[in-house]
Amino acid sequence: MQVDLKPINAVTKEITLTVPSDDVDKLWNKFIRKAAKQVDVPGFRKGKAPISLIERTYGDYLKEQFLKDSIADIFDEAAREHEINYLLYPDVKEVNWDKGSDMILKIEIEHEPELEFTQLDNLDVPYNPVTLESEVDKYLEELRQQSGRVVDVEKAIENDHLEVELSFAVNDETITKKANLFAGTNPERRALPELIGKKTGDVVEVTMQGANIKLVCQDAQVSLGNDDEYPVSIMVNSVTRVQYPELDDDFARDMDFDDMAAMRSKISEDMRLANEHKNLDIMNFAIVAKLFVDNKFELPMKTIDHIATQEAEKHPMKEYHQFLQYQYRMQVSQEMVTIYVLNTLRKQIQIEITDEMTEEYIEHEAILADNTVAAYKEKHKDEIASDAYKIGVINYFILRKLAETANFFVPEPEETPEIPEAEAEEVPTEKSSGADEENLQEDK
Repeated sequence: MQVDLKPINAVTKEITLTVPSDDVDKLWNKFIRKAAKQVDVPGFRKGKAPISLIERTYGDYLKEQFLKDSIADIFDEAAREHEINYLLYPDVKEVNWDKGSDMILKIEIEHEPELEFTQLDNLDVPYNPVTLESEVDKYLEELRQQSGRVVDVEKAIENDHLEVELSFAVNDETITKKANLFAGTNPERRALPELIGKKTGDVVEVTMQGANIKLVCQDAQVSLGNDDEYPVSIMVNSVTRVQYPELDDDFARDMDFDDMAAMRSKISEDMRLANEHKNLDIMNFAIVAKLFVDNKFELPMKTIDHIATQEAEKHPMKEYHQFLQYQYRMQVSQEMVTIYVLNTLRKQIQIEITDEMTEEYIEHEAILADNTVAAYKEKHKDEIASDAYKIGVINYFILRKLAETANFFVPEPEETPEIPEAEAEEVPTEKSSGADEENLQEDK
């Protein structure tokens, strides 16, 4: 078999496979003998018709099936013999074959980019560390949210929760369903601005999409068209609001501290080590980003699109597929950048991992997981024993090695330029962004 490789770009190759006629004939004869046992030919018992008659009767169909069956085997053989690495299953672009002649296949494959970093020492790396103060603020806000309590209120304001009854007509029948809604605009599809200012006993007349009615009623079996709009009468049964405490000394005393200053001090002490280790990971991934920015490389977009499409199609609502596909495409692209950078670093920097280094990495992961080392080891014992975990240890220490010579700096925030009055009039509003959406679709 002759194999010719032609690069199309940094991650795509065209492969031309030429299979000698003698080899193809052997494959065809084997295929046709097997097929002869399965096909029916008028005047003959199944499997007893002459091969030549079967070929004349079912020639085009059998040729199509033969190519489907044989191309995969032919490519697999070529990939093994010539060590052809690829990501997705090959894309067959062209097939030329007639009985008695050579078979010529043109196939496209995507593969990992071939990289080499010319500078690894003394990198200038922008990064945004997480401050201990911001972590404490985040933790306190979580405590505040957990301490919220639901109270009945007289009149609904933005974000208040309302228990209601929806009445709407389906096939000339009025259906009433209990539902939960919010006043205002958030969360989307579960909130109505018409409910602001309403009280228990009020009735509101609105128009709602079928999909939203099913959602708030938690009843997907209601016979409504998802995109159709329906007049709905809403009876308000109750209005409730979540009230959250102030983060003050009284809150701290409720948590058994003398005051808020003492509470913040203790939380800071408890979170200091985890914050330091979180910033180690931020520094590591900032190095990955720096190496990508300085060594821009192409990504296998067909593979990325395939993965993103598969993930998006798992969502039960088709109208979300396009949005999710876009989100997954960005996520998979970022993951591939990280994988390819780390794969290249392992080739360029050889590190011998010791037991002490593995223990250090385990401790790092345990701190991030808010576990003791013993508890972390017990929970992840199978993972720790795997080759993938060992690669994770190598990746970590390669990046820490690069961090030793790197110059980390926090970039200045970019200033938003002021728009002169004459130009400001030409700036499209949010409502006029349709052209941008069309361009985004073309970019995809």
